[in-house]
Amino acid sequence: MQIACVLQTGAALQAPLRRIAPTASVTAKPLPVDTPRGDIVLAAEPVAVEAAPASYARGLATIGGITLIFASNSPVLHAATSGDHAPPVLLLNAACAVLALAGLLVFGPLAAPLAPTAAADATRADAEAWRRGGELGLWKFLGATANLYGLSLTSSDHGAFLIQLTTLIVPLVQGVRGVPIPPRIWAAVVLALTGVFVFTLDPAAAATAASQQGDALCVLAAIFYATYDLRLFEHGSRVAPLTLITTKITAQAALSVLAAVAAWSSVGPQLDAFDGDLWPVAAAAIWSGVFVNAFASVLQVSGQQAVGPARAQVVYASQPLWAAILSLIFLGETVGVEGCVGGALFIAACFLAATAPEPDPNCGVENCEV
Repeated sequence: MQIACVLQTGAALQAPLRRIAPTASVTAKPLPVDTPRGDIVLAAEPVAVEAAPASYARGLATIGGITLIFASNSPVLHAATSGDHAPPVLLLNAACAVLALAGLLVFGPLAAPLAPTAAADATRADAEAWRRGGELGLWKFLGATANLYGLSLTSSDHGAFLIQLTTLIVPLVQGVRGVPIPPRIWAAVVLALTGVFVFTLDPAAAATAASQQGDALCVLAAIFYATYDLRLFEHGSRVAPLTLITTKITAQAALSVLAAVAAWSSVGPQLDAFDGDLWPVAAAAIWSGVFVNAFASVLQVSGQQAVGPARAQVVYASQPLWAAILSLIFLGETVGVEGCVGGALFIAACFLAATAPEPDPNCGVENCEV
């Protein structure tokens, strides 16, 4: 019955996703271009880049693939950080970031050819690339830290659903910035917030250590992740994917290590008191670091360039469904009536967002949806 609830709500997303048509990506800001001498200059006029059908289809396939990888992160980290023998959260966060950097240096060149689009390498690992990558690293560090603390205090499926608020935060922020958002999207925002509220009231989650404090931290993580996704779309058009993610993960790793060192007065005693099995924690750090934060992040940059941030969020919306299935199978977590109702309302909100009118790159205002 629990699996059926998840699968039935997941089926609602399949039809609208197939109806999404290729769109054009337009930037209102000058783009850097190469001159015959090799100098970098700025184009005087806005540049419109058509999304070819093949690139768009590959972009959707790429976003769908990394969505499955992202969905596994919540159950894996929850299993590593919950219970009586949990490692220090800040230390695990630093380990994931350092492993992500190591994994990127080894596997990054192998992942780059799989990208559906390739941004012009207009800004290499110079001051501009470090500025853009450093900003992304800051947002990802804040999101990952809040996410880890939240998952240590709440259930895996709660964490996955609440973090997926990014699906509605992204178009909401675009609307505030003057992007014309259809009324159906605003209705989806209200419906999603109602569904999330009902979902967090699920009494069945008490047996899996869900808490309001953990839920609040996951919501905070969703805000940081949404900011990351919005900024990623802008920076991804200016810096090559591998260069951008390398600088981003380097900054994220540095901040994570500094945070662990700064809080060593509390991290040290927690580490001394840790008497659990090290191998599951190490496996969680490797999976989250190498595959989620490194391999998937490289593909995410170009995937969102081909699809657009708002429509990528529609695909990302299936993460809670896959996370709930994984948590049910591997962690034994349960979902009650309130959880199913809240999850159904949330998925219905995502369905509204998916079936809204297609974005118009020539919308007649300064900031268009794509």
